[in-house]
Amino acid sequence: MKIRIENIECRVSQNRYEFVRWYLNPYYGQEATLQEDGYKLVKVDEKRFSLTKNNHFIDGSCFQNPEGCYVIATIEYDANENCTEIKSVGDRLLKLTEEERMHFFEVYHYADRQIKKEKLNKEEQ
Repeated sequence: MKIRIENIECRVSQNRYEFVRWYLNPYYGQEATLQEDGYKLVKVDEKRFSLTKNNHFIDGSCFQNPEGCYVIATIEYDANENCTEIKSVGDRLLKLTEEERMHFFEVYHYADRQIKKEKLNKEEQ
């Protein structure tokens, strides 16, 4: 299951359902610009590298994806109550903008239905 509206997504990762907030990766495509600004290229091996300046290290993987994300909450199914429960990561839900909160609850609505449906199908097998 993967449900995304704008920059809010519910997905399965590491055998659990989680809500993530996506953001534009400020390092995407910026290798040359950072090197022009004084960052030095450090080769780890043939495929891996990092950029460094004044004890600030940026791993080469940071330049590969146009977006990054972080977990804002997890969602679990409670079989005893036949419902889902959300656990926020710190105050990350509170830091969402009003529009992001609207998208979060819309994604939550769809995720809740899908998770219940998946659990019901497993029980019937």
